[in-house]
Amino acid sequence: MSEFQISIPADVLINDLAIILSLVIIGLVIWFYSEDKNRVMGVGIIGIVLILFIYLFLIAPAQTTVVLDYDTLTVNIPPYAHETVQKEEILRISVVDLESDESLRPKSKKFGAGTRSYKKGWFKLANGRDAIMMTTGTKAVCLKLDDKYILLSPDRFDDFVEELNEKFMTVE
Repeated sequence: MSEFQISIPADVLINDLAIILSLVIIGLVIWFYSEDKNRVMGVGIIGIVLILFIYLFLIAPAQTTVVLDYDTLTVNIPPYAHETVQKEEILRISVVDLESDESLRPKSKKFGAGTRSYKKGWFKLANGRDAIMMTTGTKAVCLKLDDKYILLSPDRFDDFVEELNEKFMTVE
């Protein structure tokens, strides 16, 4: 069994940390410049939002993995997607360039998060099909299934492709 993670790009991490820091500053302003009930309510709301953002921006991305077992591939992208695929379900595996292959470009976000180069969760592709995406940059492994695509570009990309070749089938 092999596990591959995807790291948050530095620019996305900096943005996420800036948002969290902004919430902390807003919480401190509310604490020092408001009175009694307003203080408790304001800090309480900011605290809940801060906990949610810390989970979404820092904790969940650290748990994002692809696990290759003998005949299964498991994609875990909390809280957006968890999918286990049997070897027999995969119709085709290929390495694609999302910039040049227009049909595989994400058209809209269904349930996920993403910036220009960093995508995680469920997306609707330009070809009209749904896809689970866990990508950074434009180079990704594309797994074509009957009803959806899975697009992955984990850390140690070349090791991931090599492992797919060994356990599943030849990657095009």
